[in-house]
Amino acid sequence: MSQSTPTHIPSLDGLRAVAILIVFASHVGVSHLIPGGFGVTLFFFLSGFLITELIQREIAATGQLNIRAFYLRRVLRLMPPLIVTLAAGYLLVTAGLTTGTLNPTTFLSQLLFFYNYHSLHSDLSNNVDGFSVFWSLSIEEHFYLLWPALFLVIHHRAKANTLVAMLLLLALIWRYFRVLLLNSTEWEIYISTDTRLDAILFGCYLAMLCHTGTAQRLFSEGWRMYIWLGAAIVALLFTFAFRDPMFRATLRYTVQGLALIPLFFYAVHHADHPLFRPLNHAWVRRVGVWSYSLYLVHFMIIHALLHNGVMLGSWQMILFSALLALACAAAIHRFVERPLLALRRRLNPVPAPSS
Repeated sequence: MSQSTPTHIPSLDGLRAVAILIVFASHVGVSHLIPGGFGVTLFFFLSGFLITELIQREIAATGQLNIRAFYLRRVLRLMPPLIVTLAAGYLLVTAGLTTGTLNPTTFLSQLLFFYNYHSLHSDLSNNVDGFSVFWSLSIEEHFYLLWPALFLVIHHRAKANTLVAMLLLLALIWRYFRVLLLNSTEWEIYISTDTRLDAILFGCYLAMLCHTGTAQRLFSEGWRMYIWLGAAIVALLFTFAFRDPMFRATLRYTVQGLALIPLFFYAVHHADHPLFRPLNHAWVRRVGVWSYSLYLVHFMIIHALLHNGVMLGSWQMILFSALLALACAAAIHRFVERPLLALRRRLNPVPAPSS
């Protein structure tokens, strides 16, 4: 592990909070500038960075990666909150408090993480309203079935970073191939694993650059930091504003991934800078800790409120959905996630770089 890499990064939780707030604002009907999809992209990037950082630390500390423990940690992290949310959704439908269909195949696709492809080839009404966001969980789990083994193959090579950069370029080429030759729609590109894996891989790439010290040399302090940050913000704003369908289905994701690299680097390595200090406020970090459960439940709650007459975009929708989502996420964290935390830590030979 690079000596410049912080051993504790509270701003990771702050970045999670930013991601879930972007997604929530979009779904509740009050976000018109930053699309909710960018919040998911931010989640992807953050996940890739964190998992790769943990893998690198484990290899540095123990000389190996325990693949079995890696997957057990993933199961313990993701499955219990997901099962609770699925059960809650089906209970709400059964009680008539929200709308949806209890479809066994859709249920299995969400439980076993192939919902993104299942949703492309099935009736979208065969679902509990609000569970459509689970497509992103499928992409993450598909990626992590592949990434540990691939990382073990390439990480010791002198040009490992170059190999990952080539994979990122191939992902962009593949998106163009699917759009131009296979006539894939923008939505198909948006939720397909093969076309969105690079959103996670960009985060992995940054973690690898930090590990070798390349990122620290590239993203220096002082006035250069503001140039990098300014360029990244301009690039992101361009991806939000430019509505060309071809760009949105292809190059948009690559530009966003590149722009997140300096933004994320400075947020992590300069967490005490005034620009990034708000990410470390206690309440922001708390929202970040709850962000996974918030992501699972928030859209279901919004649909339940819509079903019961609350208008999308109204102050009642914003307030009630936020309070209910926070309460549900806090309960899931307290009664589902925390009891398993000790076991997850025993399976992890190095401490996680966030609270």
